[in-house]
Amino acid sequence: MKNRLLLILIPLSITLSCTPILIAQETFAPPKGIIAQIGKGDIRDVQHSADGTRIGIISAGIWIYDATTLQLTSVIRNAPRMYNSGFPPDINVIARSHTFDYLHIWDPDTSSQPLQDIEFVAGICFTYNPETGKIAIGSGESTTRIWDAKTGKLERTLQRTDEKETFIHSIAFSPDGTRLAAGDGPDTISIWNIATAERKHELKGHTNDVKNMAFSPDGSTLASISGNSNIFLWNTQTWQQIGTLTSDMTGIERIAYSHDGELLAAGCADGRIHLWDTNTGKLHKMLTAHQTRISAVVFVKDSRTLVSCSEQGTLRKWDVNTGENTLSVANDYDTFSKFALSHDGKKLAALSEFSSPYLFDITVPTSPKLIKRIDTRRVGNIAFSPDGETIATEETDQTAYLWDMNIDIPEHLNELLTEIDTTLWGMKIDRPKLSFKGHTAQIACIAFSPDGKTFATGGFDNTLRLWDTTTGKPKIIKEHKGWVESIAFSPDGKTIASGSADATIRLWDVHTGAEKRVMRLSNTEPVEENQGIREFGKSIVDIAFSPDGKTIAAAAYDPNIYLWDVNTGERLPLPNTHTRSIVTLAFSPDGKLLAIADVDGVMKIYDVGGQQLLSLFDIGGRIGNLEFAMDGKILVSVCGGVITLWDMTPP
Repeated sequence: MKNRLLLILIPLSITLSCTPILIAQETFAPPKGIIAQIGKGDIRDVQHSADGTRIGIISAGIWIYDATTLQLTSVIRNAPRMYNSGFPPDINVIARSHTFDYLHIWDPDTSSQPLQDIEFVAGICFTYNPETGKIAIGSGESTTRIWDAKTGKLERTLQRTDEKETFIHSIAFSPDGTRLAAGDGPDTISIWNIATAERKHELKGHTNDVKNMAFSPDGSTLASISGNSNIFLWNTQTWQQIGTLTSDMTGIERIAYSHDGELLAAGCADGRIHLWDTNTGKLHKMLTAHQTRISAVVFVKDSRTLVSCSEQGTLRKWDVNTGENTLSVANDYDTFSKFALSHDGKKLAALSEFSSPYLFDITVPTSPKLIKRIDTRRVGNIAFSPDGETIATEETDQTAYLWDMNIDIPEHLNELLTEIDTTLWGMKIDRPKLSFKGHTAQIACIAFSPDGKTFATGGFDNTLRLWDTTTGKPKIIKEHKGWVESIAFSPDGKTIASGSADATIRLWDVHTGAEKRVMRLSNTEPVEENQGIREFGKSIVDIAFSPDGKTIAAAAYDPNIYLWDVNTGERLPLPNTHTRSIVTLAFSPDGKLLAIADVDGVMKIYDVGGQQLLSLFDIGGRIGNLEFAMDGKILVSVCGGVITLWDMTPP
């Protein structure tokens, strides 16, 4: 059981790789590809194409919608992890990969392969100018580089010469493409003449990093924000501050001008969108349907329609004259942090980063079907009972709960899975059938025994606790010297392994509580700098028994692979090829393969018996947990908010 567990776009941060990237010898075969994905990940931005007919979103892939109907028209799935994108009218989609070293240019209608790759584009923020076809990328070395998007040629480097190294957090082209604004300090905006590469002006007034900027369509005004409750307005002739828009805005995240320049939209951390009349400086409308942080706002071509998206994943279309939310696309972008599989591999319980556990039927792996959602408080872990009828959740109140999965969602609520009145769910259907109370600090990991009669929890109170799943009463309580961060039952259910921040794995008899064996990690082994060592030593963040119960594997948030013989406690060899900290692992059902993932999302498949690396691929971000399903034919992972089912059948 796992316990660790483009469109003219402005900067955005994004998540997941949608196809494996071979990053080592060609003899290493990555999986065939993606069978299915659950969720699309978190949204950081949304913009429209130059002609105003399409809306583009990047999450786990590039998703392109009809701007009028919000119907999905095309998807670029086979793209590396994307951070930024643009939608130029002549060369289609631009996106930047997670390595910060490439720009990829795609045709959104074919989307099979990139049309062009531009190498060595290291940077933090990104923007595209449709009038000139130029791309600007700001870096962490006080430098902005400008590229021709069509040719891939580096045309200009804008470098501060005052020896003040700063991170550039936001950049914006003036509408005519002659100037560039760069938020390059905690209180500074630099204005550059692009043709001469001269830094012409320095704007001061912000007290935090300038996180977003927008020029008015006529280029006369620059608006800027730094995350607080004020929008600064600057005259672009004198470069003096000419005004401040302020109200009860809470944490402004994104700003955008309408195409006619009459309105300025500000999306805030509390889910509200403030529309300002730029002529009067007064608040025009307040848009309030979102419930969570606004991650993007953009006006479509007519200037009377606004599209926004929230951190929780709802895409909304607004009539800015009436303030009416005219169209919504919900649920598509909920982000998942962990999952658990039922014993028969037909059900998948997924834990949303917004606390809600979801249940999916994956009997047909190519078409996962949503069965229900539970509304509950903040959840940290999730586990499936062996019979597939119950899931367990660990919540922030130091309590674990069991939930009956046979309760169906009322049909009229089945599609309303985000931003819904949660009290309705709580009153109608979602009542835990059992709770486990007793930990004196937050629970860190949970697991069911193979027969389902015992439930185990490990916590930050340094205890491992075994509970009776019928009565909810504790059966055994054992202590470590550090918090218990991972647990796993042996396949026969007679032994439970607990991994702790005291750098030990302890094996316990499930029936008597007697300690059977202690396996200690060596603090003399190499670790990644500034990682892996906790108060007492290396913390065991994930544990897995082999299917025959003879071997135990552990991840200790360092680059080392740990395998032991359960009977003798002897350390078993396996070639170590990782350079970053390992965070999760899983055995295949036949025990021949071991899948391991590190903090960067590099996943490796090892032949345990042959002691060799078989395949290696990069999915571009930290993986929450891994599990094999369907007799090892499918590998399930969660990364960047998306659960991916990988085809693991031989080529």
